[in-house]
Amino acid sequence: MNLSFVIGNLGADAEVKTANGKSFISLSIADSRKYTTQDGKEMSEINWIDAIISNADHPVLPYLKQGVKVCVIGNASLRVYSSKKDRMMKAGLTIHVLSIELCGGSSDAVPRQLIDPETGKILQMLKFFWTSSEDIKLKKGQTKMLTDVKGNEFVMDSNGFVIPKPSEANSSDANSEAPTSTNEK
Repeated sequence: MNLSFVIGNLGADAEVKTANGKSFISLSIADSRKYTTQDGKEMSEINWIDAIISNADHPVLPYLKQGVKVCVIGNASLRVYSSKKDRMMKAGLTIHVLSIELCGGSSDAVPRQLIDPETGKILQMLKFFWTSSEDIKLKKGQTKMLTDVKGNEFVMDSNGFVIPKPSEANSSDANSEAPTSTNEK
């Protein structure tokens, strides 16, 4: 079995593309490492890995923004291509995603603590932008507004997933559910 495990930051927002009549999500993941050479010089190296999620309606799509750290598990394949720039043969790695997990980091769209303005209770956010507060009971499809210490507003769905409050221009997106699972189906 060919199974690859990659942790890295997204180089750009995820894109929904279509090929052969099927839609899929395309990601570019930066896998970086730093090392010191024998002569003491510090070096860094970045490898770009393409990833494909076959389900274009995957619930994690809204969270796949540039800079977000992800962990991807999937089947890897090597591709060889000719570079248009320098007309040299190159190789690249593509992972067909079986599972994707948001790992968090400094570029998170949701802070690690949010406040329920009705009760003043502080809720701890976990790495999937999720909170497990038993005090807040919502029926399926209901949402609840939360704020951070700066007054920014966030929307929590009935599953406990939290996203930044959509702008007024995107208010139709406010009713969409946040991810219920990060595993590929």
